[in-house]
Formats: sequence, C-alpha cells, structure tokens
Amino acid sequence: MSHYSGVLTTHELVRLCAAYAAGRGIALSTVGRLAAGHGGFFGRLHAGRVTVRRMDRVVQWLSDHWPADLPWPADVPRPVPAVRPEAPAVPPAAAPSVPPRAAVAA
Repeated sequence: MSHYSGVLTTHELVRLCAAYAAGRGIALSTVGRLAAGHGGFFGRLHAGRVTVRRMDRVVQWLSDHWPADLPWPADVPRPVPAVRPEAPAVPPAAAPSVPPRAAVAA
C-alpha cells in the first residue's frame, strides 16, 4: 500500500468505488450517495463537475468505511483511516429501567 498524496485520478476513484460496491453488494450509485452525499456523483465526476476536495472526501470516506475483509487495491494509495471514538457503553445498572407496556385488550 502506498502513501496517499491527496490526488487520485478519476479512473482510480471509480475503480476504488467499484471495488467497494462489489465487496458490499451494493450499486455504484449507492456508494455515491453514501460517500459523496449524491447518487449522481459518478455522472458529475465523468462530466468533470467534481472538485478535488470532494474527491478527497470520498476517498477518505472509503478508507474510513472500508470492510476489513476486503483488500484495498494495492496500486491505489490509501489515506489513513480516521479513528472514530467509540460511544461510551452504558453499564446495565446505570441504564434507566422502563416498565413493560401493559397489554391492550381489543
């Protein structure tokens, strides 16, 4: 795996997204919606209407959400995945107790 320099070609980005889509069993447009917030992302990408900043955000999203059992393409540089803090676990004793609902007679 090579170091990510902040620049991928359109072809590399599409290949990366296609690998993610195939590995997750989802459509490429779904990857666009998840990673870029727009289902038409790839149409815009091919038309040249996507900024380098947006491309970098998509690559970072992919790196952050890449499945552990799916190898990242060796010839595509990968940014370091962002470390997301885990939500603190609530101990069962501290969780509020909610009484069960009473059955409603029909």
